[in-house]
Amino acid sequence: MKLFSRCGLPLLIAVPILINSQFFFHLYAHQKVTSGTRIIHGGDFTLKSAEGPLSLKDLRGKVVLLFFGYTSCADVCPISLATIAYTFSKLTHVELKRIRSLFISLDPERDTPARLKKFTGYFHPNIIGVSASMEVVYDVAEKYGVKVERKELPDSDLGYAIYHTAEIFVVGPQGELRKTFPHDIDGQPLLHQIKSLLNIEQS
Repeated sequence: MKLFSRCGLPLLIAVPILINSQFFFHLYAHQKVTSGTRIIHGGDFTLKSAEGPLSLKDLRGKVVLLFFGYTSCADVCPISLATIAYTFSKLTHVELKRIRSLFISLDPERDTPARLKKFTGYFHPNIIGVSASMEVVYDVAEKYGVKVERKELPDSDLGYAIYHTAEIFVVGPQGELRKTFPHDIDGQPLLHQIKSLLNIEQS
């Protein structure tokens, strides 16, 4: 909870955790960025939101933050979304019109568009939950260098967990990948990066 205290958000994630008891299981169900050189191509993709298909190119002109995870992830995903929500809370009304975040579910088996919308709604209205078939989602993950591994958990109510690379990807207004941040980054550097890109686009 150190991050939330530092960001002034000690209670932000309490609601979704209490609503879904599955969050208390398997706090290890994630994977930090692996060592070594990764190739991150980035690029466009089309996934499904609760409002219908959504492509990265549909958000041209906006700064877009991407995070790969799933709603049953106990700690990493809520921390990341709380960090993103914190940075959004520091933006003006005008700036908020020019930024979005996509929470890309790596667990389409459980994460329906309706479930994703409810989950992201706990954090910020500018965070949109999206997913697709396993094949499509994993292809997008590969484009962004995200490692994904499903592990069966026969002794857990969850049934399985998904280990995944935990990074926040910052995509510029023209759809280009500009920077990545660790999932537990302090909100200020992320906020600075966002404002810099918004100012560059405006100038």
